[in-house]
Amino acid sequence: MTSDGIESYKELKDLVLLNLKTQWLNFYQQVQVIGKYYRKASYIKADTSLLLEYLWNNPFTISRRFLEKKNESDVHRYGETPLTTFDYIVKASGITNKDTFYELGCGRGRTCFWINSFVGCKVIGIDYIPEFIARAQKIVNKYHLKNLEFKCNDITKENYNDATVIYLYGTCLEDHEIENLIQRLKSLPKGVKIITVSFALNEYDLSHSFEIIKCFPATFTWGQGDVYIQIKK
Repeated sequence: MTSDGIESYKELKDLVLLNLKTQWLNFYQQVQVIGKYYRKASYIKADTSLLLEYLWNNPFTISRRFLEKKNESDVHRYGETPLTTFDYIVKASGITNKDTFYELGCGRGRTCFWINSFVGCKVIGIDYIPEFIARAQKIVNKYHLKNLEFKCNDITKENYNDATVIYLYGTCLEDHEIENLIQRLKSLPKGVKIITVSFALNEYDLSHSFEIIKCFPATFTWGQGDVYIQIKK
């Protein structure tokens, strides 16, 4: 076998092992979700409908196909925040039913359905993969869910002027994407909370327009990551 063949084999093996690990963690997470959150009938309907939408075509596959069509260099850029971890982040951030919450890169929108159901705030999920948005909005319409909306848009081009809290699980974003997004976030009103995973906004913003008010570790499917809660100065 050539050196290129060996490298390809190793890459394939790593992807298979990662997929198996992710499937196991997702199964364990779902057991926890059922035990903790399936006490609320309205949430059970929304969450099970969402899971059924992806029963035969998982979100990783949909994301990969979309990125391949766009000729992206990294086509494995999909990830979700586990709901138990998201629950912890929401409580640590002090989010209430009076907030307007934006999730940037919401994927299939599972965390959006959760926070809308258990916190009751206004929620807007943004993602640029049309299939994710169409499936999520279909469930919103089916159950006539209030204060929950999904938009298909580039997160660097969306208007966030009504936001009080913004969540970005942006571990797969490239540096130039984060920098472009920060230019948009710098126009936010003073006091808006921005929650990021794995990096603080000021690592990319030389003007230091954001103040870190809390930082703590949290568990994700790939391991431990730091969560930063910041406010616009």
